[in-house]
Amino acid sequence: MKLTEHFSLEEFSCSTTAKRLKIENKIPDHLMANIQFTANKLELVRKVLAHPIIITSGYRCPALNTQVGGSPTSAHTKGLAVDFHCAYGDPKQICQRLIASGIEFDKLIQEHNQWVHIQFNPTGHRQQVLTAIKQNGKTIYLPGLV
Repeated sequence: MKLTEHFSLEEFSCSTTAKRLKIENKIPDHLMANIQFTANKLELVRKVLAHPIIITSGYRCPALNTQVGGSPTSAHTKGLAVDFHCAYGDPKQICQRLIASGIEFDKLIQEHNQWVHIQFNPTGHRQQVLTAIKQNGKTIYLPGLV
């Protein structure tokens, strides 16, 4: 099902981890408005980056979120966050471009210099920018882009 010009519902629920573990990562009907909101925001991100966005993690059902080590309050479980990469550049360059563009987001994280996490909030955007790194085997979040 096509949500916007460049994003489909399937992109938001597709998960290699869910497939491997046989977890049904179906988006509940009550979260469809959030998914649509996020897809609309991603269209703005795509326009700023001028390249296709590859979503690597969108919606996560609670079982999938637990399996990937996500926070119980993760915006992924609400349909308000995606992890992605893009041919525009490396994750830090992508984050720099999005910040410079003035695009509204709730949280933007450069994760382990491998992907970008962006989340949105229909009630307001904090414009929080973080960098996730591994330290002693644990993920920690540093303020800003490192």
